[in-house]
Amino acid sequence: MKKGVIMMAGILLLTACNDKNQQADVEKQMAEIEKQQVTSTEPVVLGNIDDELILNGDVMCDEALVRKIFVPCTGRVKGVTAEVGDRVNKGQLLATVYSEGAADYIKSLNDAETELRLAQREYDMQVDMHSAGMASDKELTEARERVHMAKAEYTRLQDVAAINGYSHQSEAKLIAPISGYVINKNIYNDSYVSEDNNNEAAIEIADLRTVWVIADVYESDIAKVHQGASATITMMAYPDMKYKGKVDKIYSVLDSESKTLKLRIVLDNPEGNLKPGMFACVHVSMSDHSQKMPVVPSSAVIFDGGHNYVMVATGKDIYERREVDIAHESTGYSFLKSGVNIGEKVVTKNALLYFNADTSHE
Repeated sequence: MKKGVIMMAGILLLTACNDKNQQADVEKQMAEIEKQQVTSTEPVVLGNIDDELILNGDVMCDEALVRKIFVPCTGRVKGVTAEVGDRVNKGQLLATVYSEGAADYIKSLNDAETELRLAQREYDMQVDMHSAGMASDKELTEARERVHMAKAEYTRLQDVAAINGYSHQSEAKLIAPISGYVINKNIYNDSYVSEDNNNEAAIEIADLRTVWVIADVYESDIAKVHQGASATITMMAYPDMKYKGKVDKIYSVLDSESKTLKLRIVLDNPEGNLKPGMFACVHVSMSDHSQKMPVVPSSAVIFDGGHNYVMVATGKDIYERREVDIAHESTGYSFLKSGVNIGEKVVTKNALLYFNADTSHE
């Protein structure tokens, strides 16, 4: 009986040992997974360091690609088909204005057409009579001049009617002159346009194939920028995208309140991702020459006791504290004079945890 109890105890002890070993293995695997989740590393690379000025800016329409449509007469607006933000095509009908003024103009055009027909008929008759010796040269010349004058007036009225969109007896049609996006609209269905409220454009359309980025330069930094300088632009809407351009124009007048000068950068926008009003962060190069230097993400740098450090991965689960000398900082990156070598891997995620766990310098 005693021997059986001893054997049973041995079996239970062996089972317990196996469970503990399995549990230790699981805990080790879990610790490894957790460590991988809380840390990440990136290699030190060689990057171009430029002196740059970081400015705030806004995306705006290229004014050369904006068209403003005005209502050519007083009248009631009907059939508005476009809203702000809509894309429209060249030649598209945007609205119709029913107007007494349009009706009067079409009447004048019809009268001019009638006058031209009468003048042409009289001239044809004078030609026949002149051939038969029944009309003088003077009468023939006068008839010819009347035709010329009537034709000129009719052509003028036709051109004006086309410009204003007069097409029927009492209608003025607002037609899109270009393809683009509606950026402003001041007319609505069943609204009445009078001489008192017709000072602004009824509809504005912008072609967004190219856009402007307008940035503000503080008075103290004006001497640091020049026309033609390279610029890199990032957007809050697309944080992973970088747009390249050049300073196209530096304006000559300072804002009296903010004491800033504006500069302009023209960007191609073939896909239309850049929208007027977007906020832009503008990095303007202040130097035409750049030098190469080791660069790491700024998240890898730890400031402690007046010094800067990074944690370098020197082996599996082995990290070494290195003091570094920062030469320049750009958005999201730090350029280093010393402390690391190209290709070494530095901790970029939760580097402070490893820094605090390193007791070799205490």
